[in-house]
Amino acid sequence: MIRTSKANFRRTIAGLLLCLSLTACGTQTGGTAAVSDADKQAIALTANGVDFTAEQYAASFLYNLNRMDNILGMYGQKTSKQITDKEERDSFSENIAQLAKQQLVYLSACEAKMKENGLSYTDADIDAEIKILAEQMGGDVGLDTYLKDIGLTRDQYREFAKLNVMVQKLREDFNAKNPNAARESFEKDYLRAKHVLVKTVDDNNAELPNQEELKTKAADIAKRAKAGEDFDTLIKTYNEDPGMESNPEGYVFTDGEMVPEFYEGTKALENDAVSDPIKTSYGWHIIQRLPLRDTDFESKRAMIEEKAFSDLAQTWQDSSKAEEKEALSKVNLDTVSSYLA
Repeated sequence: MIRTSKANFRRTIAGLLLCLSLTACGTQTGGTAAVSDADKQAIALTANGVDFTAEQYAASFLYNLNRMDNILGMYGQKTSKQITDKEERDSFSENIAQLAKQQLVYLSACEAKMKENGLSYTDADIDAEIKILAEQMGGDVGLDTYLKDIGLTRDQYREFAKLNVMVQKLREDFNAKNPNAARESFEKDYLRAKHVLVKTVDDNNAELPNQEELKTKAADIAKRAKAGEDFDTLIKTYNEDPGMESNPEGYVFTDGEMVPEFYEGTKALENDAVSDPIKTSYGWHIIQRLPLRDTDFESKRAMIEEKAFSDLAQTWQDSSKAEEKEALSKVNLDTVSSYLA
């Protein structure tokens, strides 16, 4: 309960570009007048020296639209089908356009980094990636039905499968060249701690009436812990954080994962030391900092490696050069399907 309530929703949206496997959602957009082959093949975006046609951009737009609608639906938010107000619809369309542009920029950057690092992929690699999706969809028929439902062909989806392949190869290459980076990051950025929480609010976050009594209680617990009483016994007797029951060896966390006072209070301690009572919106915390263990690192390794690669990939994005063409502005929420028909 002392973990921050930072929006998983916002984090999920931000992760769209680097979490690239399709998930079933089935969004369709309204069609408009037919688009000519010449308009489909017009250059819409040039990124890192790579030209993308309006059709390729539309495929990325629709891909991201379906992913966004899927996530919005999961969080009970309005999807594109439910947005009818023109201003709101235009804003939604622009958000999808930004994702589509960034994805194509990322694709071109990955192509460049593959060459720079002497890496390559084959059609067989892309086929294997598509096979994984097919297995998730119950077979080739399920995959073809799904892609048809969302308005993409297999050929159009291959670009996204190719991007998945490149990201995997670049990530593996980065980890192989930086074998100690994750461990160093873990030891620098992560903490482990147990605590006794004396709540000062009820389950509805309303402040309890006996604040001075609770403050005195917390001070007494801290004094006993510092005098050498068994901390686990104090937790068992006084702790009001139910999260400790599922984390009996302590929380393992980094900045942003706990309320700031808890993080800073733990960071200020030496290993095995106990804090004075620290006040947060939950109540008074008596914290015992604990040394990190190999098992703690292994439990966080994949997350740390993924973040390190994501941070690197963001620098590729930031240093990329992209030029939007007139054809790009013609693809939007209401026209996108016509570019893929």
